[in-house]
Amino acid sequence: MSFFTGFLVPLGLSAAKRIRKFVGVIQNRRQLHELSHWDRHALKDIGLTPSDLVGALSLPLHRDPSEHLAQMSGRSPRQSLEECLREKHQANVSQGRIARPARLPSSRPALSA
Repeated sequence: MSFFTGFLVPLGLSAAKRIRKFVGVIQNRRQLHELSHWDRHALKDIGLTPSDLVGALSLPLHRDPSEHLAQMSGRSPRQSLEECLREKHQANVSQGRIARPARLPSSRPALSA
């Protein structure tokens, strides 16, 4: 029994952590794909350019593109892309720059069982 608790359990936890991180990377890539449909002005409002998106999406699949964009926009890498977009949008609405709500990436899971 000690073999299971001493080796297999930590191995399983490590694998689960890596899978969870990879799923998060894929979700962030889907959100970036949605951002690629925005025009230059909308991207500028959140501190990005189209070339920032191209650079982030050209990273290897195992790398999180939101970390790259965090560096480009100057936000905290721990802050999720969706949180950043919502904050920037709320600031634009309160300053009267945007009259109606913009379409933000969904917080729902991309795939449903």
